[in-house]
Amino acid sequence: MLNNPVKIAILDLLKSSQASLSEYQIISHLRELELVEDKQGNLALFRLNFVVMNALFQLQQELLKEHLYLNISSLAIQLEPLSASGEMDLSCWHDDESLRHYYLNWDNLINTTEQDVEALLNCFWQRFLSPNKRVDALFALELPVSADWGMIQQSYRRLAALHHPDKGGCPQRFIEVREAYEILQKSDKPCTTNC
Repeated sequence: MLNNPVKIAILDLLKSSQASLSEYQIISHLRELELVEDKQGNLALFRLNFVVMNALFQLQQELLKEHLYLNISSLAIQLEPLSASGEMDLSCWHDDESLRHYYLNWDNLINTTEQDVEALLNCFWQRFLSPNKRVDALFALELPVSADWGMIQQSYRRLAALHHPDKGGCPQRFIEVREAYEILQKSDKPCTTNC
């Protein structure tokens, strides 16, 4: 396993903090120390997040030897002592096993492209989109809640052609149909990567 260049700075910050920290606070600290660059763009943010999470998961494994558990979530990262018996509740360890495996593999950092990051973000928004917006969008396209992606596309094409202003349709209704379709693209369009 490659040694992470920000791991020691993160450990020092965690040991000196009395409260839990957010990932944002850790990144801000690393920027103050000029250990990470302040680049913009989705790929740069992905890489920064990856380096921080890699360091945290490396530390989580290493700190068990010191009878400490590093609790990792994006809003609450904190060192916690193991129970007096020296045993820990392994349920907290196994909850994030897939994340741990992902972030401990440097190939996931090296091989991820800008397009991969965009696909990951699209998949995230597909899962996160409000169910109420989806229902409203289906209603705007005159579809039942059980409509699949093919039905959505077909209804969109029909309604867009019917209400297009260039063909004498209602501009407001056309905009409503278009916005509904864009919402449903995020929630229903089959994802082309592993989401």
